[in-house]
Amino acid sequence: MLKDNQMVVTNANGDESVCEILFTHEHNGKNYVVFEFLDSHEVSAAIYTPGANDDEGTFSDIETDLEWEMLDQVLQEYFDQLEDEADEDEEDEEDEEEVLESN
Repeated sequence: MLKDNQMVVTNANGDESVCEILFTHEHNGKNYVVFEFLDSHEVSAAIYTPGANDDEGTFSDIETDLEWEMLDQVLQEYFDQLEDEADEDEEDEEDEEEVLESN
């Protein structure tokens, strides 16, 4: 069963892979989805076009270097944000330990 942040990607050979959606991004009227293949941990992206209902849409390849560069920058910002959040969590845990030790 898929989680809310997961999707199945079917390649040209008909092979299916479960992917975790890392984030979506809108730029110049296009919707992009950045995702990670759970089996290989490879990160990729595609242009998403919504379908008639909210459950299904279509993906198309990113074709320009400018789009890839933009998404690389957004992905780096995403990873930087995750790292900052992890650092903040560590600091919070250290503060909690100090309070416990002082009691």
